[in-house]
Amino acid sequence: MNEQEQSTQPSLPIIGLNDRVAVFGGTGSGKSILAQVLYRSLPKQWHKIIIDTTDSVIEPSALDFYDPNEIPWDKAWNLRFVPDIELLDEEVNTLYTNAFYHGACFIWLDEGNEVSTAHRTVPGLRRVLLQGRKAMVGHLTCTPRPADISVSITSQSQYIIVFSLVNYDDRVRVAKNIGLQVDEFDEYMSQLEEYQYLFYDVAMHDLFKCDAIPDEIVQRILTPPKKEVTEYAHP
Repeated sequence: MNEQEQSTQPSLPIIGLNDRVAVFGGTGSGKSILAQVLYRSLPKQWHKIIIDTTDSVIEPSALDFYDPNEIPWDKAWNLRFVPDIELLDEEVNTLYTNAFYHGACFIWLDEGNEVSTAHRTVPGLRRVLLQGRKAMVGHLTCTPRPADISVSITSQSQYIIVFSLVNYDDRVRVAKNIGLQVDEFDEYMSQLEEYQYLFYDVAMHDLFKCDAIPDEIVQRILTPPKKEVTEYAHP
């Protein structure tokens, strides 16, 4: 933040195709809803992949697939990968590796804590976080515990989005990454009303308090229409 000031940002955040974004918040905070809003805001004619580790994301426009070695790039722009829970690390690693070498895509990792901890991160994810920009692979990580994930998820992000965090260690990790003392960060967090969140622009050193996602947008995500996959076609 400029001179540690906080501003109010009433509109939804805007992200780019090659950005890295980290979204943190506890269960029920609204983090996955916002992640889906940001994901949907990206251009339709660009390959996008949801890595749905818990098979819980409802995205009617996405084509579901289950084999990380057979990514259906030629079938649809919007894809959802559901890994085998028994082979989680292996399959997610393969997916990231193949997406990296394909390039020109955006990946949303939901519940990132399932494949990344402070002591264990699948190599493919690390490759995308550290080297993905040159391959035009953008990335969004959505996870409840910033203290227990790879430091690269936060250190490589252009934007850090924070909903309510109960755990002290989580708040320490985020405060450190945005250049605040923990008590300062806690003061900002205490000002958040239900479903509001903080949005930090790393490059500009600006921190914004953002309003809750409008109800009509939330309802469109929670009560989606019949599944309609946008078929792939060369521009």
